[in-house]
Amino acid sequence: MKKKINIFLVVLLITSVFAMGQQKTNLNSNDYKTELIPDINSDDSAYDDSRTLEFCLKNDKGINLCLYHNIRKQNGIDFEDNEIYAEWTLKMQNKIIRWVKQELDGLSVIWDYMDGTILKMETTSSHWSTKRGVKVGDPISKIMEFYAPDAKVTYYNFETKESTIISDKANPLLFLREDNEGILVYVANMLAEETMYIRFTQENGLITKIQIYAAT
Repeated sequence: MKKKINIFLVVLLITSVFAMGQQKTNLNSNDYKTELIPDINSDDSAYDDSRTLEFCLKNDKGINLCLYHNIRKQNGIDFEDNEIYAEWTLKMQNKIIRWVKQELDGLSVIWDYMDGTILKMETTSSHWSTKRGVKVGDPISKIMEFYAPDAKVTYYNFETKESTIISDKANPLLFLREDNEGILVYVANMLAEETMYIRFTQENGLITKIQIYAAT
């Protein structure tokens, strides 16, 4: 009898440990995503300056997405229709960082799940245009027409690694660099301590891709 009781206790212990482990696995694999509670009303007004608002893409459905701004303030988007792009834990702050990737009518958007901050946008679709109306399919010369008046313009040669000033401007709103692959529009964001970029890729004189992103 004593032997049977000991066997029962061992089996019970093993079952309990397995159940605890199974619960932890389920938490991480199935329920973990729903544990994060985003701040849907995260304030992005600090980035409403004239320079940052140049780094936007809009469509004809009324959606206007700007770098560093809260995507959750837009209408007509299912914010749970996304996939995890990257996730990590800041152990010292006991904080989970999750970046998600979402496809919106030919536009790929990477944004912060917790506060909605837009981190990167990329499109090969003509459904989206920049604040100044430039879109995929437009001639690359349109960028010079629409952006050069407010920018310091340079040309960069990838082979010689030399940069030539095309037109200079005191206190320019933006900087524009032309090269053999396309045109890069950029400017520093002092608040985020990063540089914001719009990359226009071209082929045969036509824009084939638009990317908006920030980097240190």
